[in-house]
Amino acid sequence: MGDRRLSDASSFIRDIGSCCSSILFDSGTVIVGSKEGAIKSWSIETGKQILGLDLDGPISDFAVSGEVLFASCSSKLAAINITSGEVLWSSQLEGSSDSVTIWDGFVWALSSVYEIDISDYTESTLWKFNTQGELIERWSFAEKGWHLGVNDGIEIGIGRPSCGFIKVGRDGVLNYHSLAVASPVTIGCDGSETIIFGLSDGSICNSEGDLCGKGSGLVTAIISIDGGWASGDRNGRILWGEKEIELDSEVLSLGVAPNGVDLWVQTWEDKSRFLSISPEGTYSQVFEHLDRIVVCDFKEKAIVFGDEAGRVFLVEERYENRFDRGDVGPGHREEERNLLMERLRKLR
Repeated sequence: MGDRRLSDASSFIRDIGSCCSSILFDSGTVIVGSKEGAIKSWSIETGKQILGLDLDGPISDFAVSGEVLFASCSSKLAAINITSGEVLWSSQLEGSSDSVTIWDGFVWALSSVYEIDISDYTESTLWKFNTQGELIERWSFAEKGWHLGVNDGIEIGIGRPSCGFIKVGRDGVLNYHSLAVASPVTIGCDGSETIIFGLSDGSICNSEGDLCGKGSGLVTAIISIDGGWASGDRNGRILWGEKEIELDSEVLSLGVAPNGVDLWVQTWEDKSRFLSISPEGTYSQVFEHLDRIVVCDFKEKAIVFGDEAGRVFLVEERYENRFDRGDVGPGHREEERNLLMERLRKLR
């Protein structure tokens, strides 16, 4: 199975034109943004394109509220009608527009300023807008924000000099908080009861003050899964529940497999490898891909990937499991694969 390709299991394949930079599942739709500023969306059921527009890139994050898609694009925050593609409003931020989320009926955006002369970030700003695009309040701080999350307030994992995280609640007061380890945050995810942060030294900490685990290097991927979390780092160590799994290749991204049980891990060493890890901790390669996977998102019975060449791959359980049935003979399996590939060609 080592030479099986990602395209073999994909129920549709699309091209956004340049390196994928953001990806989001919303209901029955896949939404993808590129470094060059393209935003496209497709119906999962039919494969038909719904949305297609070009803004200033890169597109770094998405959030959806009702019929409105909020996009962090270049140095702006834009509100877009999710069906028609009409830009309802946009607001200029300071520096690069990094991330966006919805909480308490407001739109929250995070931006950062990078100084070329010193090759470092010098300031970040948290912005609070109402849904009509009016600025309600803003807060600036000296650290780069690496994860914008919601946990009974807005929590942002930060880098040097302070490390830790900052929190803004309904009272509008910005407070600094320490983590269990004083190392810069590199990534994070919203858990069921707390926010989980990955740190540059490999530590995994939550915003309740607990040290949750320790990897072997800078944390490159972390997700919420089964009420807990899973992480991967630059050196290839996977932490999932009580398990530590050594893969010896940089972890690009993580996701829940279309079967809803296994953990899918994408690693990089000259090409992308896709590994499936069972809850017992055993793993095997499911397929590979020649280009680097840069973004990934998942939902029940489906997972979607975007690569640096700008291609988008959707893998669903209803197609993926056709390749894994032991009772299907080689001839029948090849026939099903040909039928699937014919369907893909019709959808392209």
